[in-house]
Amino acid sequence: MDAKFFDSKSEKCGLCARRCHIPRDSLGFCKVRKNENGVLKALSYGCVTAAALDPVEKKPLYHFLPASNTFSISGYSCNFSCKHCQNYSLSQNCEAEYYEFQPEDVVASAKNSGAESISFTYNEPTISYEFVYDVCAAAHKSGLKTALITNGYMTEEALTEIAMYLDAIRIDLKAFTDKFYKEVCSAKLQPVLDTIISANEKQIHTELVTLLIPSLNDSADEINSMLEWETENLGKAVPHHFTAFTPMYKMTDVARTSFETVDRAFRLAKSAGLYYPYVGNIMHSEGSKTYCPNCGELLILRAGYVCKTPGLLKGGVCKKCGRKIEGIY
Repeated sequence: MDAKFFDSKSEKCGLCARRCHIPRDSLGFCKVRKNENGVLKALSYGCVTAAALDPVEKKPLYHFLPASNTFSISGYSCNFSCKHCQNYSLSQNCEAEYYEFQPEDVVASAKNSGAESISFTYNEPTISYEFVYDVCAAAHKSGLKTALITNGYMTEEALTEIAMYLDAIRIDLKAFTDKFYKEVCSAKLQPVLDTIISANEKQIHTELVTLLIPSLNDSADEINSMLEWETENLGKAVPHHFTAFTPMYKMTDVARTSFETVDRAFRLAKSAGLYYPYVGNIMHSEGSKTYCPNCGELLILRAGYVCKTPGLLKGGVCKKCGRKIEGIY
């Protein structure tokens, strides 16, 4: 499959924020896009390494078809090299076993599973852009919604093209310093911030996740700076999940995140005025509930991946005061 966003004269790929120079017979950083005689090829097109029916809350997406199931699929490789990657067996492995699917095969499988949406997850979906785009287009024709679980390292032109077929995007805001992105992820912060703003402006339902890693991105100063940027650029209604780190991959020597650290981030987000701060990967009595920003009514109650919506009317409206709750319902 020919890849999109390639300038054959400069030999630059315009898909992700790396904008790799890919000479002939060479691969980009992601190792799934190859310059073959001046034509960039998408080597991972149709390669599905995993498929599963998940609660949408697992992504986590809390304001996107709550209490529904999503059909999750993944490819392989990534455009980051995070030292703490939870799915490194797929994201850092170009020899992962895969099955070949056509877009209509994915949609048929999703429909047969009873899912209400398709999520591209487990590895970075941006690098399989052409396949993701085709699946999203086919999904919309069949009445299924779509969600991208991503590190947000895509170009504006790539996001603009797929926006019409993309209902939700959950972006990892991994930290709020270039130092972290450079040393831990081999990337930069600003392109991620640009994608978050752009997705929100395009009215793609957007949720954020920050995995708090002890001593690397969990200080109160950094969290406050992140929240200040968020409220100034996105407003207060973008759901933000703060999750606890578990030692993994190349960070097995780093301690688990404490309850106190995650709780502090949650409280700081509440103090900053965020309507929908959440806590993940750790038991927290308030961090999994959704309240109406207007009247304080309990709208959604979650226990693990079990979700109940006692305070919501059809369409995502608060039963008590009638406020429309941000999201897709």
